[in-house]
Amino acid sequence: MTGENSATNAAVTVAAFAVERAIGGTRGGLAGLVVQPVTWAVTGTGPDAADAFIYGVGAAGVAGGAILAIPATITGIIKAAVDDYVGGLVAEAKADEPEAVRGGIYGTDDYGFWAANNHITAMTIASYGGVAWQHRNGAYLFIKDATDTPICDYHPRSYQSLYRPIIPLRPNGDRVAWTSADF
Repeated sequence: MTGENSATNAAVTVAAFAVERAIGGTRGGLAGLVVQPVTWAVTGTGPDAADAFIYGVGAAGVAGGAILAIPATITGIIKAAVDDYVGGLVAEAKADEPEAVRGGIYGTDDYGFWAANNHITAMTIASYGGVAWQHRNGAYLFIKDATDTPICDYHPRSYQSLYRPIIPLRPNGDRVAWTSADF
C-alpha cells in the first residue's frame, strides 16, 4: 500500500475545511469545494465514478450540512485507503512482468470512468480486443501500447485467470470473440 491516495485525501480534506473556516458561512463552504477540483487539475488525475459521486455528496453537504458532509468525508477516506491497497497490488503484479512492458500495464479500474477492478471489466477489455488477467494476488490488470491501444496477443508471466481475444480476431457483434481459456 503506497498511501498516496490516503495522504492526498487527508490533505484535501484539511485544506477544504480550513478554507471553509477561514472564509466562513456559505461562501466558505463554496470556496472549500474548489480545493478538490484544483487538486485533480494540479496532479493531472481525474476522479473515477466513485470519487465523482463522493464529491457530489460532499458538495450537497454545503447546503445540507453535516448530515451529508460527514458521511461523504468518511467514505472518501475509506475509498482512498482501498485505492491505495489496490494500487499496491497492481504495483506488485506489474513487478512480476518484464520491465519493458510494465509501463503499459494498468489495473482494470483505470480502463474507463465507470470501470471497476474486477472480472467483468476484464471480460469487457477482452471483448474489445485486449488482454486482461487476474494476478495471483487478486489484482486485475490489462495492457496497452504507447498509443493507448489494448494489446491483443500479450501473455502474462504470472496470472490466476486470463481473459483474451481469440486470435485471429473474429468479429462478434460490435466486439470480438474472446475466451478465458488458456491455450
